[in-house]
Parts: sequence; structure tokens; C-alpha cells
Amino acid sequence: MAPAGIAVVGASLGGLRAAEQLRAAGWEGAITVYGDEPHLPYNRPPLSKEVLAGVAPAAGTALRHRPSVADVAWRLGLAVESADLTARTLTLADGSVHAYEGLVAATGVRPRRLPLAGGHRGMSYVPWRTRRRCVLN
Repeated sequence: MAPAGIAVVGASLGGLRAAEQLRAAGWEGAITVYGDEPHLPYNRPPLSKEVLAGVAPAAGTALRHRPSVADVAWRLGLAVESADLTARTLTLADGSVHAYEGLVAATGVRPRRLPLAGGHRGMSYVPWRTRRRCVLN
């Protein structure tokens, strides 16, 4: 399997900006962005404000892409399960293996529920909102 350009793991704002910066720095080779969500990068704050309130469509949260990344390949809807840094390969949730020359980790964070002893009344947990959850909820 021949190396295939730069792999950006994380298809949110960080992944988009990484791809844009690679082009701005002069990288002319292939760039593939991998993300577990089925959507192109979107702006998260409006999800909990306008979209859930029903005053804006979810489609309106999409982030604009600079023309320099028009040729970037987006592999969406499948999580990257592992990265073999020696072999320079990524294994996706479907078992497929993808080679890369360079790797950018732009995965962001996910909330974690903390186990709390006893019944802590008055405490709340605000889950991380994704576009899919806002549209489905």
C-alpha cells in the first residue's frame, strides 16, 4: 500500500483548519480528513441556541471552506479505530486500512460522565451537542 498524502483525523473545526493551513504552508499533495460524524464541519454553538430553539436550520451551521481545500477528500461517518505510527496506516471502524505520509490528530474532546456518589440534587450535566443529536432530538 503506497502512502497517500496527509491524513487529518478529526473532521470538525480543527480538522478543517488543519487542512487549510497545510495548503497555506504549500502542501500540494493529497489531504484526506477522517471523521466519525456524517457531516462536514459545522459551528457547534448555534446548535444549543438557535437550532434546538427551532429558529435556525441545522444546515445553517455548516462552516465555510476556503477555496484552497476544494480538493480535500472527506471520509465521514466512520471512526478511526487505530493508527499504526510505524507502518503509517489508519484502521477505520469498518476494518479498512488507509496509508498516509503525514498524520494530523485534530480529534477534539468528548464529554465524560463522572460517577458521583449519592444523589447530588441540583447538579446538572450538559452533554456535548452534535448536529445529528440536535436534528434528531
